[in-house]
Amino acid sequence: MDREITVILTLYKTPYNLLYSLRQYKKYKVIIFEQAPNKDSKKKIEKVSNIKFDYYSSKKNIGLPKASNFLLSKVQTRYLLFTQPDIKIDNKSIINLKKSFKVNKNVILSSPTYSKKRTKIKKSLLKNYIEKTRLNMACVLCDTKKLKKIGFFDEDFFLYWEDVFLMKKINFSRFKMIQVLDSYAVHSGSKSSIKDYKVNFIRNSNFKYGEFLFDFKTRKFRSLKMIRQIIQNILYSFINLLFFKKESLLNNLSNIYGIYKFIIFFLIRHK
Repeated sequence: MDREITVILTLYKTPYNLLYSLRQYKKYKVIIFEQAPNKDSKKKIEKVSNIKFDYYSSKKNIGLPKASNFLLSKVQTRYLLFTQPDIKIDNKSIINLKKSFKVNKNVILSSPTYSKKRTKIKKSLLKNYIEKTRLNMACVLCDTKKLKKIGFFDEDFFLYWEDVFLMKKINFSRFKMIQVLDSYAVHSGSKSSIKDYKVNFIRNSNFKYGEFLFDFKTRKFRSLKMIRQIIQNILYSFINLLFFKKESLLNNLSNIYGIYKFIIFFLIRHK
């Protein structure tokens, strides 16, 4: 077992058949946080994954940032692999991520290259990595000590934009983010949760909420943009209701709720 890396991931209504991929982490300590679990959920995960793991849960969905920060507090190894159930990555790629931290003492996040097959690195390249200002946060190896120092996700966010805000914070620090060219991962995308109207509503509304929250925290918030989007979504709601376009109607309603959620945050913050 690799004693330098802990794998952490958060689950929310994740299809159990998808958790078969957890077997790829059998050489590492794994910590799972499940939100709104089903009855006997832990036993079902154990059966499908066939690995040992530390398990924590909450009765309700507390949001990815809060769950991730909780998991970070439980990590005692030098590195942590922040990942998702729909990620496929082999042990060699994880090891190459770990090796990449030796190239620069200021590296805080190291990301694989997302590809379905390995490609040879050109001999003309002097480095097997690229410094980036933004990474795909679906799977990243993190320096635990540095991450605890700078802070992980802002818990004002709930599901989206927390990664964008974190990377912006890193870009204003002395820390670096890199993409490793000889580390490979495949991301199925949008398959970490069961697709239903409730889940989609939560996702869409929190994306819109996160969008305005990010603007607010980066001093780019404009009330005119918010008013325009409220009017547009109300108008489109009536049109989609008239033509019985259920999915489009739910998207409009989720956008309106996301904006409403931001307004409540804004009013509380400015009491």
